[in-house]
Amino acid sequence: MPGLKLTVIVTALVSLVPLQALAGSFVLRHRESNFDVIPPGFAQVGKPSSDATIDVRIALRARNNLGLQTKLYEISSPGSATYGQYLTQDQIKLYAAPSSDSVAAVSSWLQSQNVSATSTGPFGEYLSFSIPVSKANDLLSAEYTNFTYSSPSSSTSQAIQTWGLYTSAYSIPIDLSEHITLVHPSTAFAPPVNRNGRTVLFRKASLPYRGTSSTKVSTRANTAPESCETLVPPSCLQSLNGIPSTPATQSSNILGVSALQSNWALESDLKTFLSENRLDMSPNTTFSFVSVANGSNPQETGDASFEASLDIQYTVGIATNVPTEFIAVGLTDLAEYLITANEPPQVVTTSYGIAEGFLTPSDAGLMEQVCNSLMQATSRGISLLVSSGDDGAGACTAGATNLTLFTAFPSACPYVTAVGSVTKISPEVASNFSGGGFSNYFSRPSYQDSAVSLFLSSIGSANKGLYNSSGRAVPDIAAQGEKIPIISNGQDVLEEGTSASSPIFASVISLVNDRLIAEGKPVLGFLNPFIYSNPQAFFDIVHGSTPGLVPADCPGTVGWSALEGSDPATGFGTPNFDAIVTAAGL
Repeated sequence: MPGLKLTVIVTALVSLVPLQALAGSFVLRHRESNFDVIPPGFAQVGKPSSDATIDVRIALRARNNLGLQTKLYEISSPGSATYGQYLTQDQIKLYAAPSSDSVAAVSSWLQSQNVSATSTGPFGEYLSFSIPVSKANDLLSAEYTNFTYSSPSSSTSQAIQTWGLYTSAYSIPIDLSEHITLVHPSTAFAPPVNRNGRTVLFRKASLPYRGTSSTKVSTRANTAPESCETLVPPSCLQSLNGIPSTPATQSSNILGVSALQSNWALESDLKTFLSENRLDMSPNTTFSFVSVANGSNPQETGDASFEASLDIQYTVGIATNVPTEFIAVGLTDLAEYLITANEPPQVVTTSYGIAEGFLTPSDAGLMEQVCNSLMQATSRGISLLVSSGDDGAGACTAGATNLTLFTAFPSACPYVTAVGSVTKISPEVASNFSGGGFSNYFSRPSYQDSAVSLFLSSIGSANKGLYNSSGRAVPDIAAQGEKIPIISNGQDVLEEGTSASSPIFASVISLVNDRLIAEGKPVLGFLNPFIYSNPQAFFDIVHGSTPGLVPADCPGTVGWSALEGSDPATGFGTPNFDAIVTAAGL
């Protein structure tokens, strides 16, 4: 059975645990109120053999997550006395490691049940072991069941995957409830993360523009050729956002591209892309490969994915001469890699996510665990950029039967920077699919209080009752996300989605970091306090809305409009390179 990776973590609600399991000194954990509802794509396929092996990880409570959050905001907030004084692994451990009492208490219980566990995770925050399913059922008062998963959007059986062993509920000793935050696998319905993007093959000379608005406003400071209404290659982004083409100079400045779910990038495709779109660069400019947990990147024609091709070509092709790492990894393993690497990249872009409509309250513990790991990574001075999703305001995805508006994960984690999408050039307009809204699982972080309060006051009763007004708002900023040409497996391909926006914005930040390092200054690190303190560093988007693609069986879906200031359509807007450099103190 696979290790703890968001891409393979699911749990099914399948049966009630016998009431006698609640007797004595045990407490029931993570049980759904409605056992008849299973998210789309999952199917129960029977009970496992009693001697089948299950890999279990018990997550132990961190010493001081709230203290680490406070410290992260302090070292990331411009004007703070400790701004830019990022934490070392040993310093993070003081907050993130479990207490010796927690380790001893849970280890003692497991030993009393003849279970031998190993301490795992960057800071020993997990106790891991492999036991027969029958013993796991007895240990946790559980009833593990086999499930499969297939994408609800897939019309073929090829997408069906044997998913694993999961239970509707489990119990732990009541005196351990203060020490244990999560048992995995247990009850979390989490389908695999999906790439945020759409792809079409195209011929460059005949592609029509598919805009969302014809509204015109006064000319912005940065203009771009009219051809950028049809295709948006790197040259258009350089014009629109003031991105320089001059090469970066600092070899210690690294830009990371996370590649999940066997998405692979071909060096030959990158060479063709640079030959066509960056004539001022050597076409032999390439990326380094980092394998985490046996990740791979084969270089055979036909192996490239649209997502990996997009991410690599719009980092290498925009962040001129910034050393770029292609990191083949799962989402949870990505956080662990960034926490433990001797020289992690200062900026990382991730173009994958799960709409919150796929998730249930049972997933809350798992999402919190992953989000806290991302907080530990950002504490090292790493900017984590995540695409905000392509479901618009999120209504009616994942078989939802109401019009509740939500966002996606991990972009809803308050310790990452969520990137939305815009289109057009005169003016830039919110893409109708750009993911955004208010999380149902993460509360609003303090750095958003002022901006979100102003937005909520400005909209009055719009969307009343359809969103969690106290939730973390997404996105934080935006970038172009439509009509993006790439090369994949030697073919001309047109990409659209927030999966294009995230690597574009990440490239901008990497180029700013290059200048900061050259001046002996700390890199920008966790971006959100900087962004919310410097709205003048972005081009405000005031046109367009994000109703999503509106499935036919869910009419009347509404979204968010792009308004003056921060909004859940485009955040504070698109990057203005020179203004960001100025805000960074250069």
